Amino acid sequence: MIRRMEKLYRVLGLVAMLAMTIMATSQDAEAGGRCGCAACVRGPVYCPPTYQTVERVVYRKVMVPETRTIHTTEYRPEIKESMYTVHRRVPETHQVTRKVLVTVPVQKTKTVHYNVCRPVWEEVDQQYTVMVPKTETRKGVRTVCRPVQVQTTRKVCRDEGHFENVTCTVPCGHCFHRHGCGACGGCGVVEVTRCVWRPNYVTEDVPVTVWKNNYEQEEYQYNVTVCHPEVHTRKVKVCRYITEPQTKEVAYTCYVQEPRDQTCNVTTYKVVAEQRKRQCTVMVPHQVERQVTVMVCRTVAETISCQVPVHCGTCF
Repeated sequence: MIRRMEKLYRVLGLVAMLAMTIMATSQDAEAGGRCGCAACVRGPVYCPPTYQTVERVVYRKVMVPETRTIHTTEYRPEIKESMYTVHRRVPETHQVTRKVLVTVPVQKTKTVHYNVCRPVWEEVDQQYTVMVPKTETRKGVRTVCRPVQVQTTRKVCRDEGHFENVTCTVPCGHCFHRHGCGACGGCGVVEVTRCVWRPNYVTEDVPVTVWKNNYEQEEYQYNVTVCHPEVHTRKVKVCRYITEPQTKEVAYTCYVQEPRDQTCNVTTYKVVAEQRKRQCTVMVPHQVERQVTVMVCRTVAETISCQVPVHCGTCF
């Protein structure tokens, strides 16, 4: 309902806007001196216009807010009672007699045959091996190192040089700050004679005696302890088992099933239907009046002054 009214108000608003546009167009035509008569249609050449001021009533469309009362449907919760069926199981107990098998113990005796092992001790000869140590003399070969003097030659380097007198020039020691003296004649150097060794290396072979290790193989004897096995005999006790059959009486318990009457309680269940009440919430519709503000198009009368052309009677 509310949506339909809103659509209607939108259509009325568009119509009002269109009417206002048409009225504004007519006012512009009047302001330009055109009244719409035949003379004005033909033009001012046939009928020169004269103007006079007149008052006219103009109707204008105006959108005005208006408060209206509308009816809407609302839902409110209400608590109601309803009946429903509940099935309940009711137990019933009664006695039942039935045949059952009961296991009963019974004592019995039986003869059992079994074997018994009896130990018998005997002395027997037992041989064992003993390792006897003995000393033996053995021969071997070993390497012996003996030092021996040997004559050989060795190269020796010897200096057979001699001294010579050599004259050379050296700086003068009596000159200071480059000033000449009477010893050097002002040149700064003097001639000095020195004794210099002139080397002469000579290599020659010199006979020398050296010790040299001489390795020789020789035989020698050494003692070794060797163990030889020997077999001995001794007396030992040996246990031997003899099997003997024996008999004995054994008591045992066996179980026998016997039929007997047994009374027991049996519980059965019977389904009983019951009616119960329950409360439920139901949404109930109801009409509510509500105040709504809507925009309404109203026609308002206004008096305006305008210039109206006046023509002679011949233009009609």
